[in-house]
Amino acid sequence: MQDSETGEIPEDLMIEIAARLPAKSVMRFRCISKFWSSLPLSTHFCNRFLTYQSQQPRFYMSLVHRLENTKSLLLSSTPTTTCPCPCPSSSLEFHQDLTIGGGMVGNLLRVLHGFICFTVKSEARIYNPSTRQLVILPCIQESFVKGYPHYFSLYFICHDPVSDQYKLLCVITALFSRQGLDEQEKEELASVPETISEHWVFVLEAGGSWKRVAEDFRTPHHPSRQQVTMNNVLYYMAFTDSSQTCVLVSFDIRSEELSMIKLPPPPGKRLALINYGGKVAVFDFSLLKENGLVDLWVVEHWRNKEWSRKTLFLQPCQMHLVTHCFFTAKGTTLKGQVLLVPQYLIPPFYFLCYDFQLNHLKKVEISGIPDHWFTMDSFFKSFDVEFMDPTENVKYLES
Repeated sequence: MQDSETGEIPEDLMIEIAARLPAKSVMRFRCISKFWSSLPLSTHFCNRFLTYQSQQPRFYMSLVHRLENTKSLLLSSTPTTTCPCPCPSSSLEFHQDLTIGGGMVGNLLRVLHGFICFTVKSEARIYNPSTRQLVILPCIQESFVKGYPHYFSLYFICHDPVSDQYKLLCVITALFSRQGLDEQEKEELASVPETISEHWVFVLEAGGSWKRVAEDFRTPHHPSRQQVTMNNVLYYMAFTDSSQTCVLVSFDIRSEELSMIKLPPPPGKRLALINYGGKVAVFDFSLLKENGLVDLWVVEHWRNKEWSRKTLFLQPCQMHLVTHCFFTAKGTTLKGQVLLVPQYLIPPFYFLCYDFQLNHLKKVEISGIPDHWFTMDSFFKSFDVEFMDPTENVKYLES
């Protein structure tokens, strides 16, 4: 673009104008000129675009048909109808079917800056609903753990703001149960650890490939799905052995180093990792259904392994909201409210927002889920839900 003396709009001003447009418009205008077609590849423009996005999150749901993946769905609400959760609305509706062709919908949703990371047959996929770009990551061929018959892969997507790189962390774990073995067999396997694990990182850029990291980290563990990212550190919960010793693992996104601390005893069976006022915390709601009790364990000092504890009892008038089913925690809203989603897909479907400050639950009903998913046998289906903020990203991932 030329300067204003030639009668054309300066390029920096065009970028500012384009950054304020909806993602659909930016993608539609790619056919106009080289300038517009280059925008999804411009790091500067994509970062400017994110700064102007609405802070109203969307609600995403994957509905996976275990036998016929082509029947699976990826649903999304629109920002104007989503309300997790301080606004007065008590309902939410799915308006958009974002299903990817070829049966590429999976479980274990992770969302970050407009990208959705999910798993299909233990392999990672990254999907951008705004651009419809689907990135299929290569398999990790050099893994030692994958040589064992029973292994599990879990993926975490994260962003390094210093180098402006998107990364995928993969934890591969194999478990060796001693149950059912006689004494001689147990003695023969005494030198074999019950848990082994590896950590791999993939940088989402041109020429990216898997590399093993933290090889000197000598505490094998089995990661859980619970994660939270803050201050350029990704945290996730894990278990170190068959006795279910629960730990909190930190992954420095910049240096790619790992560290670990134990959870205070005794940890419950229903735990969630959340951002509590800028601090990583473990939300224990194991007794919520039974007597309305929740514990909040906050990491006050990581190096010194210092925790603080806060105990709350749900108001008796709200106990009816939690006594009829079990819930799974799905992170927090921008206001710090914990999102609780029913464990099973049963109508009427809804989620709860738990406000720590007010010790208050709010119920938000969900509509727009096709009826046949409720009547389908649970053996044939699985589902996952996530919230994402901001809602759109026009960045094109090179890999």
